[in-house]
Amino acid sequence: FVSVYVLGSAGWDAVGHASVWNERNRVVAGQSSEDSTCVFYRNKDSQSVLVCQVTCYIAEDQLFHWTEKVFGCLQQRGLNVTVLSDSSVAEYKTADYFSSSSAPFLRSLRTGASIGPPLCQTLEQPNIMTGLPAAVLSHCQVHHIPTISYHCYSDVIGPNSITVETYKPVLAGLAKSIQLASPNPDVLRKFVKATDIQSNLYI
Repeated sequence: FVSVYVLGSAGWDAVGHASVWNERNRVVAGQSSEDSTCVFYRNKDSQSVLVCQVTCYIAEDQLFHWTEKVFGCLQQRGLNVTVLSDSSVAEYKTADYFSSSSAPFLRSLRTGASIGPPLCQTLEQPNIMTGLPAAVLSHCQVHHIPTISYHCYSDVIGPNSITVETYKPVLAGLAKSIQLASPNPDVLRKFVKATDIQSNLYI
């Protein structure tokens, strides 16, 4: 979503990156080192808006250390954080009948310092957030940083146009900070094609 609707415009500059080394992020022949990094982009029109795009794998024992390192480089005063993440709808737990036609859909969790209502329904128990979104929420809760995490549950593995559209209401609510760009078909096609190559579902 970020690559297609946000960074697709020319209004962003890459200002840094954070490398993460583990067994799944080792740089091998023919692979760019960017595949094992988290890249930071700054908005050219609003210097206070920063996007951290994490496309690499971060091991469970690295999550909290990585989060502390990143937030240690940011000015805490006036900081507001929005997290976008996704997972398979198979991980969503509900006591009611769930129709596959309901996916994809968003759920949210927020820290106590957040002001204003979230833009979608709150994540119901016994569902929990895990991985990097959970590490960011925990860090921001402890340090009283206003943070909302939006999690998309999808029935499709990999990037696709329908799941990408699900995030639009979230960033539409941040219109003062981030302007959504017109979707770049070439960028979206690149992600979808890469996923198709890795999938052997129909072989």
